[in-house]
Amino acid sequence: MRNQIPKAYLPFDLYCNLIPNADQDCATFSQVPRTGSFEVSFKGHLIFSKLQGGYWPNVELCANKCAQIIQADQNGEDVSPYLAAGSSGKKRESSPSKRGTTKMSPTKDVTPSK
Repeated sequence: MRNQIPKAYLPFDLYCNLIPNADQDCATFSQVPRTGSFEVSFKGHLIFSKLQGGYWPNVELCANKCAQIIQADQNGEDVSPYLAAGSSGKKRESSPSKRGTTKMSPTKDVTPSK
């Protein structure tokens, strides 16, 4: 998914720049990408980060890591060997800015005037 985070992943530390979404029919939040970043994550776990590594990923290696972490997760195994350095996948305490996010008024599309 492109900059779309499932609502169930809200409590993870990794997802701190989500756009509020009160639409009950939409199961995801949009995420504001960080400038200069390319990041791959799974269920709150960071698999690759261009910001941390300073380089673009090897596509095949990144895809293999994604497949391995999904398989390990499905088998109830430890996923930490496949994660980027420093990825904790920890859940955070509910912060005031995130509490009640799904109860906010729906956002409206705004088209800038010329």
